[in-house]
Amino acid sequence: MRVVKHKLYVLSAAVLWSTIGVASVYSTDPALAALVRAWGAGAVSLIVFRSRSFSSIISGVFLGALFILFSLSAVSAGVGVAAFLLYTAPLWSTLGSLLYGEKPGRLDALSLVLLLLALSMIGFETCKESQGLTGFAAGLGSGISYGLYISIARNYSRRNGALNVSLGAMPYAALITTILTLVVPGFRVKTVVNYAAVAAGIYLAIFCTILPYLLLSKGLEKVKASTASLIGVLEPVLAAVWGVFFLGQIPSTNLTLAYALITFSSLMQVFFKQY
Repeated sequence: MRVVKHKLYVLSAAVLWSTIGVASVYSTDPALAALVRAWGAGAVSLIVFRSRSFSSIISGVFLGALFILFSLSAVSAGVGVAAFLLYTAPLWSTLGSLLYGEKPGRLDALSLVLLLLALSMIGFETCKESQGLTGFAAGLGSGISYGLYISIARNYSRRNGALNVSLGAMPYAALITTILTLVVPGFRVKTVVNYAAVAAGIYLAIFCTILPYLLLSKGLEKVKASTASLIGVLEPVLAAVWGVFFLGQIPSTNLTLAYALITFSSLMQVFFKQY
């Protein structure tokens, strides 16, 4: 029963993360929502755990970029597209791990081929207009940011630095988020305060940042990393479902096939890769 309970923790984290895109769209001011999210999570993290380590700073840089780029992608290209582009993170994580001396195997190579094929299909579908091109580029950037964060977190967690790359990174992520809202074209905070965006930001800070990270860490006390990864595959699938039900964003056949390739690539990593 304990294992089942801890699996539910991981599942709950995946479900909460899957709502980020919809919350960003409903906010009507995703830049402000991202700022409230970043600073809310950063404030809580400062109370719980403070760090000035290099691992916290560099992790915060990639998390801050992730917060902004994913929201921009969800608003510009659609919630499902943004979520599945985010899940190309293993491609960039594998490339990033080369910096730490890890060598990709044959399974990694096959996974990379599938992800690149899926990327080309999504790009062909979304880049027909400028807004879609912006969303695709931002989604690709969010996947790169997340993938590089994963490779950094994996490296430093092995040195007992898990808190440094999680809670310790949040204040730096808030700083990077603030900088990016000032420099990213078309993603600026509106002059009139939007209370819907503030409410969405608070929701994102509590239910899509602090709570799911706590649930995931609690779940991993009893659940294997491979099992947690399998459950996590549900996140982009659910995000696409929420996009259909709440926003009417029905994916084309081409996008659906691309989503399937990304999901299959993730499942291969779970079932066949030897960690």
